[in-house]
Amino acid sequence: MRRLLKKCASIILIPLTEWYLRKERKYTLRGTAVTIMPGVFHPSIFHSTLFILQYLDRQVLAKKSFLELGSGTGLISIMAAKAKAYVTATDLSLQAIENTRKNAKLNNVDIQIIHSDLFTSLDKKLFDWIVINPPYYAKDPQNDKDLAWYCGADFEYFQNLFGRLGEFISPKTQVIMVLTKACDLEKIFAIAKQAGFEFHLLAENRVFFDEKDLLFQITFTAFDGRQV
Repeated sequence: MRRLLKKCASIILIPLTEWYLRKERKYTLRGTAVTIMPGVFHPSIFHSTLFILQYLDRQVLAKKSFLELGSGTGLISIMAAKAKAYVTATDLSLQAIENTRKNAKLNNVDIQIIHSDLFTSLDKKLFDWIVINPPYYAKDPQNDKDLAWYCGADFEYFQNLFGRLGEFISPKTQVIMVLTKACDLEKIFAIAKQAGFEFHLLAENRVFFDEKDLLFQITFTAFDGRQV
């Protein structure tokens, strides 16, 4: 019965969500107002952004170097900048990059915004924080909008991510990533493990029937357990 209800809800909610997101929308969180451009991941409708922010609210970000991979509207980066972090925001989607710039200006925060396929366009440096809300469904993206959802049929996004993540972290770097119970966690974990990374569950958030968002800390085994 639950599976049937979930399927029926999806039939209704997916077209309704697509219809709603066809136009530019506004969203305000704790006094921070952002515009959501068509084709950009909506931080309120999809709960993963708020889930990450709830965790970051309990952390000290002031004077920390902070990298958001896949900034979308830029809301996470803006909130980190307001918490006095030194923020770099990247995205592969040109629409998302434009949206992040627009919202950074709207909120009068200083963020380095870079159009980049993961680390490709970044200068090598070590970050104190790296925050990732990745695409995780195994399908090749067909357009700019798909980049927020699809990681490639062979999980190319995660192959590339874990292939270079070690170049940008120290034993003190906090790397966090949100995934969903509905994605292929075993495959993602296996790719990470092959590159020397491990996932540690920090929190769970039920979002829809039996679906959950899962927040992980990622550690690098090459640091021999010295992550702090």
